[in-house]
Amino acid sequence: MNKKMISLIALVCCVSLLLTGCGSKEAPASGSSKNSERVVIYTAAEDERIAYLQAELNSRFPDLEIVIQSLGTGQLLSKLQAEGKSTDCDIFYDLEVVNAEIILNAAPDLFADLSAFDFSVYDASVTGYTDRHHRYAVNGKTYGAFLVNTKVLEEKNLPVPENYEDMLKSEYAGLISIPSPKSSGTGYSYYNGMVTILGKEEGMAYFDALNPNIKEYTTSGSAPAKAAVRGDVAIAFGLLWQCVQYANENEGMIVVVPEAGLPFDLFTMGMISGHETRESVKAVFTCLMQELNRPQCAKFNPDRIYTDMPEAEIPNYPTGFEEITMDGLYDFAYKQDLLDQWKF
Repeated sequence: MNKKMISLIALVCCVSLLLTGCGSKEAPASGSSKNSERVVIYTAAEDERIAYLQAELNSRFPDLEIVIQSLGTGQLLSKLQAEGKSTDCDIFYDLEVVNAEIILNAAPDLFADLSAFDFSVYDASVTGYTDRHHRYAVNGKTYGAFLVNTKVLEEKNLPVPENYEDMLKSEYAGLISIPSPKSSGTGYSYYNGMVTILGKEEGMAYFDALNPNIKEYTTSGSAPAKAAVRGDVAIAFGLLWQCVQYANENEGMIVVVPEAGLPFDLFTMGMISGHETRESVKAVFTCLMQELNRPQCAKFNPDRIYTDMPEAEIPNYPTGFEEITMDGLYDFAYKQDLLDQWKF
């Protein structure tokens, strides 16, 4: 073989190698790409919980790019609805339970089946859905309570409110902030809680009477408590665990737990159907469900979801309070009916 022929063969081989990635790695199979090592989590969790989970996951999976995208409660619902199976999301975390049911009603197979996971670890009070499906698991139960800035009330020579009825007193006009039930699971739990206690007609009348006292309806569930800490309002409805943390960290802040009981909401986690076949996604979700969720509950929202719930790490966390039996907890039609009647 002459030198010209050898050179031509070498050139053809080189071009062939270039077209196939120079022989360094096989070309990605259909359905996978460089993103096979990138795991995307959509969540409505609060900033401090996201920071904790991000640090823990980064430590456990140093070879993965784990992206946690923060969304509001309503945003998380609408984004998953709009994107469907074409979503970049691999794992959802802290999706309000009734919103999870809304999604499943329209797209029953959007979430991966979690039947292979152990659901016996959960307390019976949070497993009202498991006789129907295992398309998600509960990652948190959050009660709502009031955070009160006593310094603001003292400046106005006003007493600390003790119950839901006290919130209606005209002396608190413009001093209260609550999350809007249309955009916040925390706000909806307050709304649904009062309707559950009082009945629909009287529950609606309660919020009509409360409205003159409201300075702001926030889109975020945590915004009212932050406003109370700043002194922008005197009274805020928020997550119990967050209210207790703010009270621990800030002088003059106290938590009011009404004797009538506290409303609550459940939040869920799961995987997008088809994404669970990627080992990286399954490994991260398994870690979240089996390893990280218990300690994050102890640190942030220690309300009972497990049969052997870990002890709360938050100092002064209240115990022994009554729980409102929430109507329509898993019923999206019930929620929509209530939201359609919300006036503010």
